[in-house]
Amino acid sequence: MIEQRVRPWYVLRTRSRHEKVVVDCLRERSINAYLPKRSVVRRRDDRRSVVELPVFPGYVFVQPDEEQHAHIRYIRGSCGLVMTGATPAVMPQSELEAVKALVDSSAELQSSASLMPGQRVKVTGGPFAGIHGELVRAKGQEHLVINVQLLCSSISVVVDSDMVSAL
Repeated sequence: MIEQRVRPWYVLRTRSRHEKVVVDCLRERSINAYLPKRSVVRRRDDRRSVVELPVFPGYVFVQPDEEQHAHIRYIRGSCGLVMTGATPAVMPQSELEAVKALVDSSAELQSSASLMPGQRVKVTGGPFAGIHGELVRAKGQEHLVINVQLLCSSISVVVDSDMVSAL
């Protein structure tokens, strides 16, 4: 019996907001790619819309054949594979399956890698738009508490998490 070797999955870095372009280019070249996405409700003025956003912004999972490795560097929007030393970092199959299970479930996904406690942030909308501060803690799923320094004192305000961006 011939043992068939399972090809490993790798993590490919992309330019900002180019994940879908990269996946489309990879598929055109018959390179197996996976972009986990989550549904997010966006509020703009008086309307709400649901958009699909990557679970891991700036990253796509790829499973190339040995001869396809060279083609990955020429994909539009690609910044190269994530490396460990001089070799591409391998995504463990068990972790990828866990990501797929979470994405396929009906659970609401929230990625916390972009905003961490202690990080400098800016309020992008609402009555506090333009204020810079430090993220103190996440409070539930809908709000963030931000420490804002005004007049040499600290004020804590609770703002909607959709209205905050990292600096």
